[in-house]
Formats: sequence, structure tokens, C-alpha cells
Amino acid sequence: MASLLALGAASAQGDSQYLYLRTPNAAVTARVNGESVTGPDLQLSRDGKTLRGRAFGRAVFLGLNGKELGGTLGSELSRLSFEDKDGVTQARGTFYGHIAELNLSNEELTGTVGPCSYDLKITPDEVYMGSRSCGGPPERPVVLAIPPALAQQGQAMTLATLAILLGTP
Repeated sequence: MASLLALGAASAQGDSQYLYLRTPNAAVTARVNGESVTGPDLQLSRDGKTLRGRAFGRAVFLGLNGKELGGTLGSELSRLSFEDKDGVTQARGTFYGHIAELNLSNEELTGTVGPCSYDLKITPDEVYMGSRSCGGPPERPVVLAIPPALAQQGQAMTLATLAILLGTP
């Protein structure tokens, strides 16, 4: 995550503070401002060590503690623990009622969250691009942009927000 924070700091000179995920069939965009992430599908706000709000029509209540986050998304219990290993943040646990395993570095994002599996690589434009599969054939291209404002909010907030975004087909 330190490398992601460095990537975020390096791209802080850019004009975008928007988190977005684009697939061939959908696009989700949210503005990251201070300790909130807001858009048509995401209305999240961090209050200390708690992330609350709504995401894709579901209530969100997650505690963000050290190297772990947990709580509820709608009626599903979610819990992820994470650690940094050789420049890669590895998150493991359950999210949206499914086993979750996510690996994030300044070079790639891979793994499974909810019903979706991702294989994304960083591009020269500092966005992640590749494919995903949500129980069907792979979708390409998939583009994910993580703004510096989100990376600067720390590991727990970044991982919680990404897991919410990536785990919804």
C-alpha cells in the first residue's frame, strides 16, 4: 500500500479526484473528497474508524481497525484482514458473503471480491486496465482509476471502498 500511496502522490498533480470503474456493460464514478466518496451508486463517509453510508442500494457499516475491517453490507457480514508483503497489499476474508482475496500494488490489482474476479495491470496513464469475470465470460476492457485522495485516506478506507466497488457486478 505504501507503493500505492506513492503512486497516488505522484499522480496528485493530475486533475482527477474521481474513483471510477468502467466495464463493457457498466460505469461507476464517485468523487473522493476529504473522508467521503459520493456518486450516484456510492454515498460513503468515514467517521474516525467507521465507514457508513450506502452502496448500490445497500446500507454500509464497516469498522476500520488497524489491519482489519469488518461489519455489514446490506444483510451480509464482511471481514477482511490485510498486510503488506513485498510492496503488495494482500487482503483476505469474506466480502458480500463470498470468500475474498485481493492483491493490490502499484503495478497490478488481482483477485476475487464478491462474485467477481479481476486481473488488472497499471497503464502509463496510471489507471488499472484488464479483465474481470463475474460468473460469466471475461469482460474486457475493464478500467479502474484510484485517485490520490482515496489512497491518502489509508489502507483500511482504500480497501473497503475498493472491495465495495469491485464486489458489485
